[in-house]
Amino acid sequence: MERTTDYTTTEQTPIGFSAAHIAVVTAGCVFSILGIMTNMLLLVAYVKHPELRSPTNLILVNQSIADLMTCGLSPIYYSLSHTEVGKHLLSRYKYLCLATVCAIVLSLWASLFTLLSLSFERMINIRFPFHYVRLVTEPLVKRFTIALWIAMVAIVSLPLFGLNTWQSDQVCSAFTAFPKIFFINVFLLTSFIIVILVGVLNLVICAVAISKRKIHPSGTETEQLQMKSQYKLTKMFLVVVGVFYFFWMPYIILNMIALLGVNTLLGGAIPEWFVMFLEFSKTLHALCGSLNPLIYAWKNREFRRAFRKTVGLPTSLNLD
Repeated sequence: MERTTDYTTTEQTPIGFSAAHIAVVTAGCVFSILGIMTNMLLLVAYVKHPELRSPTNLILVNQSIADLMTCGLSPIYYSLSHTEVGKHLLSRYKYLCLATVCAIVLSLWASLFTLLSLSFERMINIRFPFHYVRLVTEPLVKRFTIALWIAMVAIVSLPLFGLNTWQSDQVCSAFTAFPKIFFINVFLLTSFIIVILVGVLNLVICAVAISKRKIHPSGTETEQLQMKSQYKLTKMFLVVVGVFYFFWMPYIILNMIALLGVNTLLGGAIPEWFVMFLEFSKTLHALCGSLNPLIYAWKNREFRRAFRKTVGLPTSLNLD
């Protein structure tokens, strides 16, 4: 608890409008705009083209909604947290601060839980391919998605209904607005567990997929074609997971250092350069979210065709 207090205190130091600060804000806004464009394209394509309707793609759409939230909130976060006017508003108006922080936490949680859902869906597909259609249906995925969002919103909204430590004239952040037990034991611990689970599940998925590819496929010709298509989806998802870890690990590692290694690694206080690295790591979330639809288009022919039709490009070319 004492180490967490050190982190909170140091983060309250104004960053100032240095070149590094301007670079972080600029990068965050550029990544956010790119993410809004790519994820809006995916959502429009999904609505306009029925051939994209499937349980897997429905989860991918849910991921896109979470990414769109992250990218849409990022400019708001930077305008409120990195300008004098914004910081003044957040320090004076309690529910503006709480609503901003809760919305950001919700978008991050939505991305993590959706990635975990995709991992379980791929695990079922790769482990029980001939039972997948019966076990994973679109109505079931819809009900699960709605229940997941209700649960996340209910938990993340608790600070708005009294579970908060907000005080006027302090920097608005999850570290200062949320009780430490809520922020660490609920948000951070849950997020850390999800990150570990996703990693373990995808290692298992890789192992099962490799072992099955070495065995001559069984079943009818139709079933073999379906298995081949699902293997391609699995490979696409593994790329998404790899990109997720690449862009999220800096943020996770820096937070672990800030929360647990202040005294041992940073000499008891967090320097400004570390804060800037932490701020830049947040911009990578928007970049990660903006790349996901591009990965779908790169690795999946149906998405490529749907995207091209959505933006009015010809689809008669060989898109394999």
